[in-house]
Parts: sequence; C-alpha cells; structure tokens
Amino acid sequence: MSIKEGLAMDIDLKYIEELQEQKAMTWLLGEVIKISSSLDSFIGLMEVTTDMLMGVMGLDTCTIWMKSDDGFKSYSRGIQNENRFLAEESSDFPTHIIHVKDTCVFDSNGESHWFIQGRNTKSVLISPLNDFKNKERVGVIIAEHSSEDYFTNSKIDFFGSLSIQISIASENAKHFEEERRKAQEEVRQKNEQIVESVQYASVIQNSLLPDVSFIKKHAADAFAIWKPKDIVGGDFYWFAPTQKGFCTAVMDCTGHGVAGAFMTIALNQMLSGAFEDSSHESASEILDKINTMVKDTFYKFNKFDGFHAGLDMGLCIFDQDSRRLVYSGARMSLFTHSQGVTRELRGASKSLGYSDERRKKCHAFEDKVIEYLPGDSFYITTDGFLDQNGYEDIYPFGAERFAEAIDTVAKYDFEKQRSELIKRFSAHKGSVEQRDDVTVLAVKPL
Repeated sequence: MSIKEGLAMDIDLKYIEELQEQKAMTWLLGEVIKISSSLDSFIGLMEVTTDMLMGVMGLDTCTIWMKSDDGFKSYSRGIQNENRFLAEESSDFPTHIIHVKDTCVFDSNGESHWFIQGRNTKSVLISPLNDFKNKERVGVIIAEHSSEDYFTNSKIDFFGSLSIQISIASENAKHFEEERRKAQEEVRQKNEQIVESVQYASVIQNSLLPDVSFIKKHAADAFAIWKPKDIVGGDFYWFAPTQKGFCTAVMDCTGHGVAGAFMTIALNQMLSGAFEDSSHESASEILDKINTMVKDTFYKFNKFDGFHAGLDMGLCIFDQDSRRLVYSGARMSLFTHSQGVTRELRGASKSLGYSDERRKKCHAFEDKVIEYLPGDSFYITTDGFLDQNGYEDIYPFGAERFAEAIDTVAKYDFEKQRSELIKRFSAHKGSVEQRDDVTVLAVKPL
C-alpha cells in the first residue's frame, strides 16, 4: 500500500468515526428531548441524562451542578464509582465556574480543582445551564475525560445544544414537581379536613352509645366492646330501663364508615320510638315495628335499584322481677352462659329492612323466652367478631369459637372478660386487617 493510499484510508476512517460520533450525538440530543417531555421528576431527569452522557459520549465523569436553596447540588456519575448515580449538596462551588459565558474546554493548568471528580482527568468541558424565563444562570454541566484534547469542536457544539435542552427540561420538571407538590398538599389538607369531620362525627356517635356505668345501675354487671372498622361505623348498641327491668339491643346496620354511622343515628331514633310504642313484653313486636319503619323511611320514595338499607339486630327484654328474658333476633344470636355452659340462641334468618325480594322465603320474627337463674350472663355480638378471618388461621373466628371463649372467660369478672375477649380477637386476627365493625354487649341481670 502506498503512502497516499494509507493517508486516504486514515482520512476515510476518521470521517467514518466523526460521522458515527455525530449520529450518536444527534440521537442523544433527540433522546433528551424525548425524555424531557415524559419525565415530571427533576432528579429523574438528572439521573437519566447523566447515564446517557456517560454511555454515549464515553465520558469518565459527568456532573451536573445546579443552584439550590442552600448553595449547590451535584448530580453525577463516574467510572471511579462504578457509574452509580450520586446526588450531593455543596455550599462553595466556584463562582467563576458557574458563571462561565459559553460552552468551553476548561484549562486547569495542572492545578487541582476539587469539583473535578475524575482521578486521571486531562480534558474538562463546561457548559452553562440557564433559566431563560428569569434570565439567570442556574447551573453547569461538567464533562471529564482521561484523554487530552477529547472535546472537539463538534462535541463543544453538541454540549451547547444539549445544555439548552436540559435547561428547558429541568425547568419543566421543576414546574411539574411544584404543581404535583401543590396538588398533594391540597389533597393532604382536604384529607385532614375529612378526618377531622369524621373524628367529630365519632364523638357524636359515641355520645349516643349508652354508658356502661348507666347500664350497671340497672343490672348486676355489664361490658361493651365497640370497635368500628373505620373511625365511625355501622354497629350500635342500645339500652333502656323498664319498670320491671331493662331492654338491650345490638344492631349491625348496612355498611360501615360514614354511611353506616348515618344509619345508626336513624336507627337509634327508630328503636327508641318503637320501644315507647310497644308493650315491653314482646321483642319480636319491636323488631316488626323497626322493619316497617326502615322500609317506609328508606324505600318509600327511593327507586334506585342498587340501594340497600337494613340491619341485623338482637333485642332482649329482661323482667328482673320474674327472672324472665324475651329475646328476638334478626340474623343475630344471643349467647347464654348458665351453670358453666354456653349456648347459642339463634334469631330469625332474615334481616330488618331491605327490599321484599331479599325476604320472600324468610320466616317471621319470633319471641324466645328464657327463665334465667341468678348469675347467668348474656352476650350479643355482631358478625364483625364472628366473621373475622385470622393470619395463621385463615378461617373466621366463628360462633363455636366465640361460645368456647365465653366458657373460658366466664369465671372472671366482667371487666376481665372484656379484655380477654379483645385479646382473643386480636390474637386470631393477627396482622390481618379488621374486615368489619365489631360490637359485643354483655349483661348479667339481677
């Protein structure tokens, strides 16, 4: 091969390399433009951009310095740290570097500059980043390489164009972040307002629940467990004294949370009205009255097909003069503990309210009469306790296990019975989310 032919080949190879380099830089610029329209995170933009610059431009180190509230922040990658992306704060980045006029090759003159991060850096390029809207300098790109004269004129031109696009993209990303922060803050404030309102509603709902100390004035002993799934709930318990004893009730209304809580407020009034209009002799009579009230109130003018309003309920009327209990239940059981034995007395297999289609094949409510003994105890629970599945035991707690729990804790005073039942429920539930509102009301009549 002649010298002339060799020179021609070298020129061709150099031309091909420059052409490939130009294509790579054009592609890279296009990719930065593309990602800048899809990334709404500023740090995400810095991470992707430094990664592409290292890979496509073959840099030893790439650092983007940006002004921050406390000075400067650097976003960098380098072969000395295995191309890991690093974001670090700094308060003393050189002023003359941040204010460089145009993209240029930096002449260190053999001096050591701490902001040059490569170990064997021989070529350094600096390209400014500007806030075009406010006409101010916001940062710089510092590219490093271990070869001398690495940054050719075409690379300098490329970084000049790249800096403009990164400046625009960074401002867009910051704008998106600010808008997202404002939106998140607005959502947070609204959530706080909602939680405050619901917490206040919880105070109102709690005020409607009968105080256990009041129940104890009319009974030998009593306890209540009331654990809504949310701050407020659809479970409720009720108490009213009579001339011969007292009446207790537990209700599980449609839904839980705020919707359920609204139902309990309405049902509290309905139950009080039905009780006042009754003879205080028949529990099923009161359930029938409430059944009619719920349908007249919620279904008379409501034609929405997906609407369901109703409740499950257990109601006891205690005649302490004759030690006689009349119980009636709507899909709710009464658990009795007498002479060391716990039994389940089931209610009717229908709920109160709801639409007629849901109750066509159900039997009517009926009174179940019990002659109780001194020291006997009575427990009513909503299905939130019974239906709770466990973490280790995936099956529901169940009525059988509930009866066994009463057998075990019945030897204790009522306060300890309450705490033991809560422990058993929590132990069964484990880390599983509470699936429904939970209410237990227990009384020991005189």
